[in-house]
Amino acid sequence: MSREIIVNANLQEEIRIAILENNKLVDLDIESQGRAKRKGNIYKGIISNVEDSLEAAFVDIGEERQAFLPFSEIRSDIIPSSDPSSDRKASISKSLFTGQEIIIQVTKDGIGNKGSAVSTYLSIPGRYVVLMHSGDRRGGISRKIASETARKTAREALSHFQMPSGMAAIIRTAGVDASQEHIIRDFQSLCKTWTRISESAKLGRAPTLLHREPDLIVRTIRDYFSPNVKRIVIDSQEEYEDAQAHFQEHMPDLVSLLEHHQRKEPIFQHYGIEQTIEKLYEREVKLPSGGYIIIEQTEALVSVDVNSGKSTAETDHEATVYKTNLEAIEEVACQLRLRDLGGIIVLDLIDMASLQHKREIEKRLSICARMDKARIKIGRISENGTIELTRQRLRQSHRLISHVPCEHCKGTGRVRDAEGLAFAALRRMSGYLARKRVPLAKLSICLPPCVATVLNNQKRRELVRLCDAHNLDLHVLGDPHLQEGDMEFKEERRGQAGLSAAKQAQPWRGQNNSSRSKANFSRARKRAHKPPAGSAAAKTLELGPAPTLLDIPPQQNVEIPHNAVAQHFDDPLEEALFGYTTQE
Repeated sequence: MSREIIVNANLQEEIRIAILENNKLVDLDIESQGRAKRKGNIYKGIISNVEDSLEAAFVDIGEERQAFLPFSEIRSDIIPSSDPSSDRKASISKSLFTGQEIIIQVTKDGIGNKGSAVSTYLSIPGRYVVLMHSGDRRGGISRKIASETARKTAREALSHFQMPSGMAAIIRTAGVDASQEHIIRDFQSLCKTWTRISESAKLGRAPTLLHREPDLIVRTIRDYFSPNVKRIVIDSQEEYEDAQAHFQEHMPDLVSLLEHHQRKEPIFQHYGIEQTIEKLYEREVKLPSGGYIIIEQTEALVSVDVNSGKSTAETDHEATVYKTNLEAIEEVACQLRLRDLGGIIVLDLIDMASLQHKREIEKRLSICARMDKARIKIGRISENGTIELTRQRLRQSHRLISHVPCEHCKGTGRVRDAEGLAFAALRRMSGYLARKRVPLAKLSICLPPCVATVLNNQKRRELVRLCDAHNLDLHVLGDPHLQEGDMEFKEERRGQAGLSAAKQAQPWRGQNNSSRSKANFSRARKRAHKPPAGSAAAKTLELGPAPTLLDIPPQQNVEIPHNAVAQHFDDPLEEALFGYTTQE
């Protein structure tokens, strides 16, 4: 089976590497500057906190979040000699203390709000050999090397390694076809790196970085390159030259496998990878026979639901179900690698009646899992038709590091309908008014427009009942800036409108006082005091008694002469007295 490694590195901010098998995408790795991976880095850190309840310690490594160090990941030679090595159940606080400097390596990158997981068992991988802390000085051979002849050759290479106490070497799978000379040269290179880290740890001040893993391209060549890789295509001139230098140093006879992509068409589009990557962010994945799977991911759990969909090509129901589950198993194994899904994975298969079909499904899943570099443990199909497996998390999932939670659904993928939000808003209004100890004259409530529309049009009777129950004016307003479940209350107490109007009024309108500021007026009001009753100042403030009516004598009828002529006067008093004159 021929393999091709396609490297897209024309953007410095992000590097993408795809591995193709027979022109089909089987693995994908993406690394960007903003989300650089720290797995494999070695730090000199400081113990910031020790928790006996968690049997772990938190280590400051100079990053934003502190690293998590379990007690099981602490080497026995770090524990003080007063604690016997056999007593591993002792409290971690007796082995470590706050402020202690310690050398650790990141074994798992942080996810979400969780910090990185670290260990004191250091390991440095090479092309053919892994140098690591271990109690077995003889070392070991990769379990994936099944050939007895290859294992015998690897043991001969291990016999030439002189390991100090507490260290060991492991021959990797790539060392099967490597010569003894190449394995020894790789081992010597790792020894030089180990010595450099040890010297840096003595001189450097904590927290500091002692060793950084190579960049993504070198790591991919180191971990994924095998004899069945036919070519490596890189579109960046700079990265192409770096890869050439790496091959000339470690594999000079394989430099011809490198190719520089110089076409105008983007490299991932040229090989048909871009469209496949876009589908990795979708929940639904189609199956060849018409069925589909739904993938839901959380931080620690992944659920996969298998559905038959339009799959009706088989003769009977059992055959249709078996074929759909078989296709789903193969697709799930591929999606786990492409999407970097780890942790607990639960597959909800379509129920099968045949016990033989169930065993064949489990066997097929085991075969597909062998192609994965991550460690996978597979269970049996339960009575409910579910199968549980655990997969080692090699790196963070693409979706978790490239997506952010939705502002509306908060990452759930669902939002409540307007009517349900209206019911919730009514309950919050009732609770808000019930807790108020000060009577209100007016309450304005701002809601998303769709919720405000439902309340004003369909729940008018409930709003009127609230107004009558609390004796206030209730106004429901729509605000397009608010999101699902948001509410804003704007209350107005009784008499507040008059007080607000008085504050806005000018205290003096005379010409001499027109330049006085509001601050001076406020200070003048504070200095003013009420005069004592009966004083002269108090009398000047009294309005006096209210006016009353005098005794009015009964009005006598006045006879107007027949020859009287009405006269007009500008003065009303003169008109009343002399309004009539007689003519002779």
